[in-house]
Amino acid sequence: MKKPGQYIIVDDDRTNNLICEYAVKGYDPGAKVMSFTNPEAALIHIKKELELETQISTVLFVDVNMPAMSGWEFLEELEKLDHGIKQKFTIYILSSSTEDFNEERKQFPYVADFLSKPLSKSSLEQIQL
Repeated sequence: MKKPGQYIIVDDDRTNNLICEYAVKGYDPGAKVMSFTNPEAALIHIKKELELETQISTVLFVDVNMPAMSGWEFLEELEKLDHGIKQKFTIYILSSSTEDFNEERKQFPYVADFLSKPLSKSSLEQIQL
């Protein structure tokens, strides 16, 4: 299976980001992993990468429940950056909640799937690019 060149984690929980980074490095030791606790900083970084147009395949993990900007609000802002965003990223929603997100997901059909926290190596093996 083809693995992405980089992973970006957007979650306000530093501990969860460390767990995600550890899981990714265990699954794909050569991958570039970046994590952001501030969704706005993640958007700035992604915008810069989009402008470079040398973007490698990227998996984007986005937490649903963040205080400053929810995962859904983050995706709304991401859409404003580039209408072809779904071709540039494979996006997964991270959540520790058992809440049903079917209504929200209808607004973001390019979200590949939901993954439960904490992220694990077995979850990463299910990722489809």
